[in-house]
Amino acid sequence: MEKNKYLILGASSDIGIAYIKDLDERLSVKGENAAVVAHFGFKGDRLQELKNDLRAVEVLPVQADLSQPDGVMPVLKFAEEQMDCPDYILHLPASRLMYQKLKQFDWENVLLDMNVQVGSFAETCRDFLPRMAKRRSGRVAVMLSSCTIGMPPKFLSQYVTVKYALLGMMKAMAAEYGDKGIGINGISPNMIETQFLQNVDERIVELNRENCLQKRNVKVEEVVAAIRYLLSEDAAYVNGVNLNLTGGDR
Repeated sequence: MEKNKYLILGASSDIGIAYIKDLDERLSVKGENAAVVAHFGFKGDRLQELKNDLRAVEVLPVQADLSQPDGVMPVLKFAEEQMDCPDYILHLPASRLMYQKLKQFDWENVLLDMNVQVGSFAETCRDFLPRMAKRRSGRVAVMLSSCTIGMPPKFLSQYVTVKYALLGMMKAMAAEYGDKGIGINGISPNMIETQFLQNVDERIVELNRENCLQKRNVKVEEVVAAIRYLLSEDAAYVNGVNLNLTGGDR
């Protein structure tokens, strides 16, 4: 049986690890297998540890610093060597979240995160979407943010700027390839309590939690469930959507 082929950028993140575990559980039940080209920046040990616990998923780690121009190229080359073209692409990478006032706005940092998020996504799409179009199948999911829905929070100008650029790229790719059998969508969750918040004051996390309608931040497993849907055939008629995962807050 041919393996399902996945490319996950930012696979060593908490969301990436959780998604791979979920995928392994689902495929094990169905008696299917998958190969995952799993990009990491600087935490490959998490993926190496994960490999030992998987039954149905073969993890193929590849390191790359996406903050550099064309930094994603080693990942794309490795994916081509391992699987020619993936069936599914999950795009998760982002720089650490930092709350800063506008007077601290640093365009150089914005450009670095643009490379990490928007540049790597654009290059990945340019490489693989034409190949997916030839076979008229493929699904892509992009991690956006609730800041792209309605009015964003204060003190996140750099983060919001990059996420809106990524939203625009996702929409553009969906418009160009939506009639070629490819679904390209984004997901915009509320604050998720993961390592991504490492540089955020706990008081901000707690305040966000209290201000939510459900009095809690979104759970990792809820984000994984949304990604699972967007990459499934259940979402075959869904394209160019920015999926709201804010619990009704926006």
